[in-house]
Amino acid sequence: MKIVEVFFKTERKFNNKDAEKLRGFMGNYFRNILEFHNHLDEITFNYHSSVIQYRTVNGELSIWGINKGADLLLENCQELNLIDINGEKIEVTPEIKISFPKIEIKDELIYKYKFETPWFALNSENYKKYLKGELSLDRQLTNNILEFLKLSEIWVDKQLIVRGEFKQETLYQKDTKIICFYGEFYTNVNIPSNISLGKRKSIGLGRVKKLKVF
Repeated sequence: MKIVEVFFKTERKFNNKDAEKLRGFMGNYFRNILEFHNHLDEITFNYHSSVIQYRTVNGELSIWGINKGADLLLENCQELNLIDINGEKIEVTPEIKISFPKIEIKDELIYKYKFETPWFALNSENYKKYLKGELSLDRQLTNNILEFLKLSEIWVDKQLIVRGEFKQETLYQKDTKIICFYGEFYTNVNIPSNISLGKRKSIGLGRVKKLKVF
């Protein structure tokens, strides 16, 4: 697995919503490269490919890419010195970080993580199951991690286990009420810090941070 993170260094501080604005700028700037925006056409979105994710970490805008996405960031972002956030042009200095994390699946729950940004675990189908008490959030998060491993082209030969404690919160986006979750969880797979899981992961929602290894 190859991961590239591009940090846009500037004195300006950003909030989590600016990650979506960065995605809008990059998607338009690199409109001929599908992975930067995932729009197959004007109305059709490619939901299954988030090899490039946008996020705000500690007030700093960054882009994360895995495998093919990592290579695209190296090829296209190292000389990018000006970005546009909501109509404001901002001079930046790209800082590149490259890593090759090794994914290991253990027999025990020895890895602990927390959600740094809201985890959007529910779609229209499992939302109804959740309201009826028929949905396991542990199982849903396991599926999200499996999706990430599949995206990373990693073959899973052991059962993934997740045990978490989650707190429900309600967010409003464009007058739409959305149920999301914060919390901490244990798992038997060492996923990298700062990956995003669940819905809207392409703009940094559901970003996890590794707390410790037992």
